[in-house]
Amino acid sequence: MTSGAGWEEQVFLPITNSISSEDNNQIKIGSSVSIEYNQNGQHVSQIDDKGLHNILVLTGYAIDESTGELVPTFDPCDYVKGILISGKILKGNHFKIIGIPSNKLYIIRKKDVHGNITFSLPIKNFNTGTYQVDLRDKVTSFVSLDRDVAKTIVDNVLAKIYAKIYNSLNKEQKDKLYRDVEEIFNYYSIKSLKSNP
Repeated sequence: MTSGAGWEEQVFLPITNSISSEDNNQIKIGSSVSIEYNQNGQHVSQIDDKGLHNILVLTGYAIDESTGELVPTFDPCDYVKGILISGKILKGNHFKIIGIPSNKLYIIRKKDVHGNITFSLPIKNFNTGTYQVDLRDKVTSFVSLDRDVAKTIVDNVLAKIYAKIYNSLNKEQKDKLYRDVEEIFNYYSIKSLKSNP
């Protein structure tokens, strides 16, 4: 990607315990979000023989793991990490951020990312009409991925999104990818203190 160039439209895919791969280039997150990825698209987040690159960290958010939606918490200590992939949100509430300069985003393990990025986020909408977030009786908690979950995410999700590159990796490089997912992706989830959220 040359400096100043734009990226095709991206979707923020939170890497959490609640993602799974579906048929027809689709990924499901919880019960409410479905994303379709473009396997031949130009993804901002990349994998190669050295691992994962261009991971987006959204601070001030937690994820509702039951629905798969992001919830703004306004707590700078809360965060969700994920990847930016070429695609669109098929199911679930979302909003779009248009043309944000890549240097304004909190991206870790940067590699060849320049220019403006347009992407959509799956976001929780508690009411119709005016956007409201009710944080009463809610608590966030830190979650990390274990080795088995990381391996499942790589084999069932990343291997499909990045099929050409993934299939060219040797066993040692795939093991590095498993370690990357396990070590890099942790996040905050949000839950209700009440029995019926």
